[in-house]
Amino acid sequence: MATSSQLNIGYRRLDASKQEFRLLELRPAASVEDRVECRMVTARLGDEPEFIALSSLYGEPSETETIVVSGRPVTITRHLGQALRHVRTVFFPNAQRRDQRNSKPRKTPGWLRHLMKHIGSILPDPEAEERTPLRLWIDALCVNQRDDREKSRQLSDMRQIYSTAQIVVGWLGMKAEHTDAGLGCLNDLEAGMPKRWGDPGDREAHPEDYAPTHAWMKKIDHLWAPGPGNVMCFTMPHWVGATDIILRPFFQRRWILEEISMAKYPTFLIGDSILHWKQVLRLNRMIEEIRNTKSDVFPAVSFFFFQ
Repeated sequence: MATSSQLNIGYRRLDASKQEFRLLELRPAASVEDRVECRMVTARLGDEPEFIALSSLYGEPSETETIVVSGRPVTITRHLGQALRHVRTVFFPNAQRRDQRNSKPRKTPGWLRHLMKHIGSILPDPEAEERTPLRLWIDALCVNQRDDREKSRQLSDMRQIYSTAQIVVGWLGMKAEHTDAGLGCLNDLEAGMPKRWGDPGDREAHPEDYAPTHAWMKKIDHLWAPGPGNVMCFTMPHWVGATDIILRPFFQRRWILEEISMAKYPTFLIGDSILHWKQVLRLNRMIEEIRNTKSDVFPAVSFFFFQ
């Protein structure tokens, strides 16, 4: 059954022998709230085109917005619309319209700039933004759901699509009240955790970093120190925000996590903030550790907050 997001898209039949697939070519915008305008283009997997793959839940069908695809208005869920608009803002940072003379272009995150040096530029060249568009693959729009043969073929090609993409971005949704504090908590946690913590053989090589001692946790014990008036730390903004992030519906869907696992460089986007997959992985490692073992540093009550 075709989704409402595709009823007004004129799909050209793909040539399976050439491993063709579709990409959305996004136009720049003045702000994140501007309507998404794009055109559908065809590429070949064998040509190793440069693009971002977007992995997202569909969202509530009753909450919609309109985008423009190849000159036609197309209705999609608001959740997908938010994903497209925020990917455009974060990964297309210098593509500001010329009438924004007083605004400063967003800086590309340092880790992403470093990554681009090694895998080529999927980000538009600020000096040639009209010639280097942002290309995006998202199955909800790039696969013709009305064509059963194409759906079946694209399903078999999906692993190659995700592994070919320069980056796969998992859309977690909009920020909540304490999201920024939660992201700060995850950053502090990653900075304090030894790089090799949780790797095979590390427990035997560095037993002081594991239960019950957890020596490395002492360096960042401000994260679980009681708040003003001896308030339990897990009711404070940074842990409320971190818990909200890790419990997002995106992480509860096995099939969508399998999509991310196919990526060369997976990452997550929550609002306009990037959350690297390693931060999620390392938080999960820590949760498993404190859930199953006694800690001299981490509060015992933590078990009840990570069910």
